[in-house]
Amino acid sequence: MFRNQPIRLSISTSKDWLFPVHVLNFLLIPAALLSPRPVLLTLCAIFVIGARWISRALRYSKTNNVELTSVIFPDGNVRLESNREESISGFLHGQQWCTRWFAVLRFSNGNTVHKLIIRPSQQQGTDGFRRLNMWLRQDLLSNTGARQVLDS
Repeated sequence: MFRNQPIRLSISTSKDWLFPVHVLNFLLIPAALLSPRPVLLTLCAIFVIGARWISRALRYSKTNNVELTSVIFPDGNVRLESNREESISGFLHGQQWCTRWFAVLRFSNGNTVHKLIIRPSQQQGTDGFRRLNMWLRQDLLSNTGARQVLDS
């Protein structure tokens, strides 16, 4: 019944990954202090953390608050819809993978390939993420790029 229907899933943004990045940054300082050259590696760790903080601050000031929703069709076509009523069409490029915590999809629209991260905790229901997980495990979405070339 649900096999031929598209899946609607919300896509994670960079703001969703702030907590894990902060935890890794926090663990970087003790690791540098416990190393054989603690002064040098602690200075390098502080430099890396500062560079990440500055780049993240500059990136957030330039981006708009866009919420993306992916609509994945059984044949591998994907449509990205934003909260600004824009949509981008493309197809899954290959090498997708999925765990129970998140899925990584490679989306291609022309010559560019984008990586989309989807988390089940952001979805309205768990059924869509389970269907995506099943499609990826059964390899139903493989070679979609080759199918696109052969169809045109």
